[in-house]
Amino acid sequence: MDTSFLAPGPITWAGLVACMLAVVAIVKGIDWLQARSKAGATAAVSPLTIDMAAVKIEVSSVKDQLNAFKIEVARTYVTGDVITRLERRIDEMMLSVRDEMRETREQMLKALMNRRSGD
Repeated sequence: MDTSFLAPGPITWAGLVACMLAVVAIVKGIDWLQARSKAGATAAVSPLTIDMAAVKIEVSSVKDQLNAFKIEVARTYVTGDVITRLERRIDEMMLSVRDEMRETREQMLKALMNRRSGD
């Protein structure tokens, strides 16, 4: 059996272990640098995230104030006259829709009756 590969040569076992430890240290160092750079990017984004949350809260507050203002305006300026006019417009729309439906129904009946009498 040839065991010449076990014989001491230009690289010793201690040298091989030292080389492997050096490679592991380099890989760990690269990993540490990547983690460090990611932490720096996260820290740089963090104030932007805080600012965005503050803006969202402010927009929500303004939206609530706007809704309160709308309710106040509605209570102050919507009077009986406005309600009566709106009711009248709704009634007029209902009457016009009913008239159009009646005319459409009559036209359809005439068309059907004329077609049947023509058969």
